[in-house]
Amino acid sequence: MDAILHHIGFLLLPQTQLMDFAGPSDVFHTANQVATAHLNSTGEQYQIHLISSTKELKIKTSAGIEVQCDYTIYDLNIPLDTLLLTGSKSDLSQTYDPALLHWIKGIYPTLQRIGSICIGAFLLAQTGLLYNKKATTHWQFASAFRQLYPTVKLDYHQIYTKDGNRYTSGGITSGIDLALALVEEDHGQLVAADVSRYLVVHLKRNNPQTTYSTLLPLDSELTPLVLKVKQYLTAHFKTQGIRQVEIAEFVCMSERNFARVFKKEAGMTAGMFYDRLRIEYAKRLLESSDLPIATIAEISGFSSDTIFRKAFIKLVQATPTQYRTSFQSTGINNA
Repeated sequence: MDAILHHIGFLLLPQTQLMDFAGPSDVFHTANQVATAHLNSTGEQYQIHLISSTKELKIKTSAGIEVQCDYTIYDLNIPLDTLLLTGSKSDLSQTYDPALLHWIKGIYPTLQRIGSICIGAFLLAQTGLLYNKKATTHWQFASAFRQLYPTVKLDYHQIYTKDGNRYTSGGITSGIDLALALVEEDHGQLVAADVSRYLVVHLKRNNPQTTYSTLLPLDSELTPLVLKVKQYLTAHFKTQGIRQVEIAEFVCMSERNFARVFKKEAGMTAGMFYDRLRIEYAKRLLESSDLPIATIAEISGFSSDTIFRKAFIKLVQATPTQYRTSFQSTGINNA
């Protein structure tokens, strides 16, 4: 029997990440081949269209590679079933072209579903279509997203989300996970599983996005006070803990004033910051060494591997052993 063609549009912004649309596009292209055998159908299941967000058909990606789009938002003349928005780090602060926002809001009622990949969630949220909806985005930009769009139910731990006919994915390659989920939604688990096997990716990842994130901002993003405290804490990991009064004395502040100012500048208490700093240090040891878990716990300032394990799971959403398995050196230099 003939396949029912599903038109998928990728909206490309200047400086978009190549993987944002290339990875998911390959999922749908592979699904065309796989579905033919599974569904006993002829013809493509999906047709992919690249749509420029500007008046120019060419879009330069963040990798410097120019992509020739099929349409612009000004001349699209085919009906879409699914529209997926990519993002651009050069435009995250609510400065999107009003014509682009108007186009997205205008086409939305004609779509079966709309979604975003990586930081494309910023653009989708700016249209108002994520108001009071579940969403995710790249973990590194979660704080900025939450500040800009407080009415969105952001859960950056998730690899992808679905709320009604609105979908979002986390950082970069999470778009592949979302595309696989859409294929499964359209054609079932067997087709999606065969696509994932061909592409050598998991149909569903075991680890949440939290596993890939860092727990603290870069040093360059910290205030002088927070950076000074971080340096002090890093040099004084203690299994018996560090009292807040010790830190306050080090920065020449009263304990009460220190607690107030630090929380305001760091966005968390000194105790929470210390826990995250120790776990981040432990993550590096898990990645780069074969030290026993108990030894890493002690070096990182935990009084026991049981306490360390509980703190690790709470913040990383994986056990130390699971994390080590996923992120330890590939060993390619020793091959």
